[in-house]
Amino acid sequence: MGHPDDKKPKRHFSFKKRSYKIEGHDVSKCVKYSLFLFNLLFWLAGGLMLGIGIYSRLLQNSWQSLTSWSTDPAVLLITVGAVMFIVGFSGCIGSLRENVFLLKLYGFTLGVILLLEIGGGVAAFLLQDKVTELTEEKMVQALMQYHTTNTQTDLDDATEAVQINFMCCGSKTFRDWSRYNRYFNCTRETFSRLLTGCGVPPACCRNGSMTNTQCGYKVLAYPNMSVTDQARWPIENRHEIIYEGGCADAVIKWVKDNYILLGGIAIGILIIQIVGICLALYMVDQIKYILQFNID
Repeated sequence: MGHPDDKKPKRHFSFKKRSYKIEGHDVSKCVKYSLFLFNLLFWLAGGLMLGIGIYSRLLQNSWQSLTSWSTDPAVLLITVGAVMFIVGFSGCIGSLRENVFLLKLYGFTLGVILLLEIGGGVAAFLLQDKVTELTEEKMVQALMQYHTTNTQTDLDDATEAVQINFMCCGSKTFRDWSRYNRYFNCTRETFSRLLTGCGVPPACCRNGSMTNTQCGYKVLAYPNMSVTDQARWPIENRHEIIYEGGCADAVIKWVKDNYILLGGIAIGILIIQIVGICLALYMVDQIKYILQFNID
């Protein structure tokens, strides 16, 4: 005869599905598969963003360059993708396997994200001046890092896209290119020594095209500029060639002009998250209710 303790089942954590069912009661298949399908898409989207972010970062060969991470679009993709992947995994597997732990983890994580989003939205509304300063600061960082490497980075692409789509140039003004980027710095020396000196990138040009790479050359005037240089380059009519307004103001203005659309999108995202939390908690309650009868 074996020891009496040998007959006792050993309890351990497992992702294995349990059959939570009693006569007349079962976990709602509608809730279960709705939660599963929604999070499957969420999971796949997170994995795709994570993969694209990692691939983009690897192409830059700059994992050691930590100073640029705060303004690198690839890092943003990696961060958001990782969060979406973890949340999607918890909701997808938790609903499919009727796993209480994963469902609770999913609901808790989604709740934290929801609170952070609401808090961030309220803070952005109350601290609009700070948001403007932060936008200007990030844009200045982008100007400083523009074309500082041998290859075109994601941040360079993002900077050009902002200037083309928002029809702007620089952070506060087009002169920021001279202040913050050494290749476009405007002095008597750089005017003659550097091809790009006293100029702006082609993304600042009014034609909205990157094909004419020289359209922004020599549109800035250095201090005490000679009459010869002024006559040689398009200093006086630069407003017809490039956008002179800064991108920070242009972005803030666009947000204010489209606050109804952006608010509607934000509310829609919040509603989806709230529905996901409610479905997860409802499913947990169903499992606990049925499990109570099974134990009894």
